[in-house]
Amino acid sequence: MRTSDRHCSALLVACTTIFLVVPAARSQAPESAPPEPIFRFETDGFWLNLHHFLYVLGRAESGASDSGRDAVAKAPADQQRGLEGLPAAEREAWRAAVSTYATGASQLDAVFDEELVAATRALAALPAEAGDLEGVELDPAWRRALEQAAPLYRRLWWPEHRDANRAWVVSMQPLIAEHGAEILAFVTRAYGLPWPEGGYPIQLSGYCNWAGAYSTSGRLLVVSSLDEAIRGSTEGLEILFHEAMHQWDDAQFQMLRAAAIAHGVRFPGGLSHAMIFFTAGEAARTAIPGHTTYADKYGIWQRRSGAFLPMLERAWRPYLHGTRHRAEALSLLMREFVDP
Repeated sequence: MRTSDRHCSALLVACTTIFLVVPAARSQAPESAPPEPIFRFETDGFWLNLHHFLYVLGRAESGASDSGRDAVAKAPADQQRGLEGLPAAEREAWRAAVSTYATGASQLDAVFDEELVAATRALAALPAEAGDLEGVELDPAWRRALEQAAPLYRRLWWPEHRDANRAWVVSMQPLIAEHGAEILAFVTRAYGLPWPEGGYPIQLSGYCNWAGAYSTSGRLLVVSSLDEAIRGSTEGLEILFHEAMHQWDDAQFQMLRAAAIAHGVRFPGGLSHAMIFFTAGEAARTAIPGHTTYADKYGIWQRRSGAFLPMLERAWRPYLHGTRHRAEALSLLMREFVDP
């Protein structure tokens, strides 16, 4: 398992909610007031971690095309190491739980399927010490699978996954402390929207989905602590802000829609996500000398989103760097979609 940073401080071991406090709002607050944290990390969500482990294993069992992606490809081997030497009855019980997910929850999209998102939010809301699923609304088959797998997961995988979660936060602390406030100021100014008081909540899980991080409705943001690509890296810091910026999806859509109506055009659905990639990348590149944006490093602009890159560079980048008003930038963006 990928848990090289095991030596967490006593504070981190004792706490399940970790606040990273940096001076994000110093200019607005009295000098005597403590600065607001940017992120609030939850590292000890047992049921959330089990749920995601079963989810990615179920996708692997069912042959999902994304099960070979880097963020989840090692999950089956992780599973096998835990199962070695177990009595047959325990192995069968575990595999039955995985198979239940493989034909159920793992067939669904972790970001967009409403039933699965609701279940994940419910599991994320459980306190770390919750010993059962009493009162949690879940599909009955998913509940049985989780309860059946829980004793084995707690014994065989959870200690290492939990350690990885805590170590991931430790690995990101210096980057957030050094660059977080500047990136936060950049993205909130760009969108003209507020950041949540008390810090944006982030759930750490050994595995989550093929991307290694995702966000969805209800401020559910999950990051994989075993995805080496985003652990302790500036790309990981950029992705934290990228995913948290999805909290503004509805407001951003309305902003784009108003500009499109004013120009009598329709804009492609992928534009808003491309703008997040671009804006978060510019924010990180501005704050961190030598930073390579996530989109550049992982070929995002070589895929469908690449069609938006030239127009974002022409219209949106000058606005991000203060040489153009937002209304003008949006107007120029919409002109890109006017039929010749």
